[in-house]
Amino acid sequence: MNSRIELNKDKQNDIDKEKQTEKIKKIVKRIVITIIMIFLLVFFTCLYITKIGTTSLIINEESISNSKLPESFAGIKIIQFSDLHYNNYNLLKDTIQSINIRKPDLIFFTGDLLKNEDLTSKDRKKLVKELKKLNTSLGKYAVLGESDNDESLSILLDCGFKILDNSNELIYNESNDPIMLVGLNTNNENIDYTSAFTNYNNNTYTIAIFHKPDYIDEFINSYPVDLALAGHSHLGEIRIPYLLNLANKDHAIKYINSYYDINNTKFYISSGIGTTEYGVRINARPSINFFRLRKTT
Repeated sequence: MNSRIELNKDKQNDIDKEKQTEKIKKIVKRIVITIIMIFLLVFFTCLYITKIGTTSLIINEESISNSKLPESFAGIKIIQFSDLHYNNYNLLKDTIQSINIRKPDLIFFTGDLLKNEDLTSKDRKKLVKELKKLNTSLGKYAVLGESDNDESLSILLDCGFKILDNSNELIYNESNDPIMLVGLNTNNENIDYTSAFTNYNNNTYTIAIFHKPDYIDEFINSYPVDLALAGHSHLGEIRIPYLLNLANKDHAIKYINSYYDINNTKFYISSGIGTTEYGVRINARPSINFFRLRKTT
């Protein structure tokens, strides 16, 4: 017969085993919950940066004031969109709708309409159909990016865009006082700025549109335009706050943010609509820029 002490020892051993089993269960439970949380975090992060972060369109609205602006241009609305890199029809439709609902007077496209791969005839028809819906009172203008080819040029022309290739145009609006629009082709490093800025007058409100932002340093001292608009950078696509941009592109190294004031030249860089080879966006969602021009005395 077991003594009382032996019985108590057996009972205590059973209790200790139960405690150890419960402890192991709690540890396993915590590990399983941690694994699930990590999986969900990775899943939703991937979902955001590849889906929400690349398709949730932002409208950046800015009011721009300048005393040089003609009275007839006070209050006009300008849309800049860029780097469509077309491969998402729903995002294209959202972009076109977001532009048209604001009834812009001028639309500027600052380059890279297509991705590098060939466009099917079906996709081309869809793209042309949507771009033709863009309406303005004063015109649609474009410059070309490094991804644009003869097909890009053909599509833009078919859809009513005027291509500015190191050239300029005076735009009038119900008066004899124009503004000047200059378009630069930054695909060629040897840009003929003298030709592009023919008839430039510092007293005329001037807008420059081009694709690669770092090229602004090549002309801004000689031709201090009032408003400069560029694309190309996608604002880095992958932006880690306070650290770095992981997807910087050539000629978008110095000017990596969305806005700069360079000796009173207001310089806006679009984050663009599409994506490039990474297919992701972090802290650099697709956007269009919406400007209202105001005249100051």
